[in-house]
Amino acid sequence: MQHECERIRKDLAEQFKHAFGRDLDALLCARGRELWIIGIDSKKRELVDVCGTIDPKLFDAKIRWTRADTDAGFMADAHVPLGITDVKADVFLLNVEHFGKAEDFLYPLMVHELAHYLDQIDEDPAASDKDKNNAAAMLIAMAPNVRDHPSHNHRWAQHLAVGARRLVTDGRGGHKTIKEFVEAAIPEYDRRPGWDISIRE
Repeated sequence: MQHECERIRKDLAEQFKHAFGRDLDALLCARGRELWIIGIDSKKRELVDVCGTIDPKLFDAKIRWTRADTDAGFMADAHVPLGITDVKADVFLLNVEHFGKAEDFLYPLMVHELAHYLDQIDEDPAASDKDKNNAAAMLIAMAPNVRDHPSHNHRWAQHLAVGARRLVTDGRGGHKTIKEFVEAAIPEYDRRPGWDISIRE
């Protein structure tokens, strides 16, 4: 899976830079964290070490059979809930079914998860009034059970709004409007029925 590892890591770093103006490797270094990229294999109901950087015994004992069935995820300080004491890691998860998919699908998903990452490490967004309005609109348009989850808070939504605006304004990717990007970043299963989001461009 080395090709997938290199592509995902490169894409993550680029999206972090373009959407948030941040250097992923520098942040990981400053935090003293490794980045683990883990694949979610929904069919086999197991997780996969995409880059082969996790000790196999540790992976089998603590990670491989962890339940996960979603498109993607990010977990800062993942070693804490996993009960791992000899290494510190932040984890990006991506469903193996999405490996190799088009940028217009993958990039909004990555920015969604990178926004969670920034929220998890307690970073405040540099949000404009328009970004704050768009963040509030996102939360209102999400399904109540999704919106009520602690991870889908105002700070996360503002980070996502900032990232969407920057990428669309800079002409990066195939989304011509912020609304298009947001609709790609928030899957249908996370939305209210009759989704109609009021985004300011």
